[in-house]
Amino acid sequence: MSRLTCLALAVVALAACEQSGPGSAVTAPDAAIGINTVTKKDLGTLGGTNAYGTGVNDSGQVTGHSDVTPSGHKAFIWKAGHFTALPNLPGTTIGVANGINSRGSVVGYITVSQAVNHATLWQGQTVRDLGTLGGPTSIAYAINTSGQVVGMSELNPYGQREAFLWQNGHMTKLPSLGGDDNFAFSINTGGVIVGQSETALDRQRAVRWQNGVITDLGDLGGGMAFATGINDLGDIVGGSRLPNNQIHAFRLLHNGVMQDLGVLPGGVSSQATGINNQGQIVGFGTTASGPNHGFSWKNGVMTDLGTIGGTFSQANAVNNNGRIAGFGHTAQIVNHAVVWIVTP
Repeated sequence: MSRLTCLALAVVALAACEQSGPGSAVTAPDAAIGINTVTKKDLGTLGGTNAYGTGVNDSGQVTGHSDVTPSGHKAFIWKAGHFTALPNLPGTTIGVANGINSRGSVVGYITVSQAVNHATLWQGQTVRDLGTLGGPTSIAYAINTSGQVVGMSELNPYGQREAFLWQNGHMTKLPSLGGDDNFAFSINTGGVIVGQSETALDRQRAVRWQNGVITDLGDLGGGMAFATGINDLGDIVGGSRLPNNQIHAFRLLHNGVMQDLGVLPGGVSSQATGINNQGQIVGFGTTASGPNHGFSWKNGVMTDLGTIGGTFSQANAVNNNGRIAGFGHTAQIVNHAVVWIVTP
């Protein structure tokens, strides 16, 4: 039920390869558009200019990160109208949260020196550097109820990036498809992990790791895909290239059929970022006016979440109660963390 923090990794995924892989797909070029009520709450910031919501648990705790000064940035937990700033490591000024579990443990990264990040775990006001696989940088993206953490770490100083699983104090490299660009984005309560892995031919593929085995999940016909979320039933979401080179959000049920979720009205691309145990999917996609809007998808209906006064929004996570966390532009064209609820 986790999400991508920002668009940076999506851009990595969208930049890749061409060959189609295994797996069957069901393509629907346009999502069904329904009339739903969208309630939105602008959470604001920690006092700085911009803030981003990235995760939400079933207790309604929203995690994310916010400016606190022109040069300082902190991870946070928000609940019931109140922000709690999470500490940075001594001597550091930038902390970013990417995911939260049911116990309120938060993962992300802290910038430990210029352009060098380390995967980080926050438990209350205790902060822990999770280290790396040997290279300078690592980033944690998700944590499950058992405290298993997944993410990406550089393996060496030359930019080789590998997916990892951290548990019981140890970071372990996950298998890859043979390439040097690999990410684990989400993990469910059963310890099943999803993400993307590069092949030896530089092709980016959506993958699942289960019991130490990596599986290529296929694509929607364009040869590239990435998986960003998994629920406790094993249903997976993400984005995939179509034969026409557009990227569409997908859902892959545990029966193995990948379904194209379509796009918002007038849009041409979309990607999913999270899914809950009720099958509600969230993500973002282009609109008729151009900029991305967050969306909620359920039972074949895609709902535009709109904005909080600006032109852009992005939904990053959804809990089992239907609360959606993300961020959006205000009328002043700054980013604020947002919570949405969609009702029929």
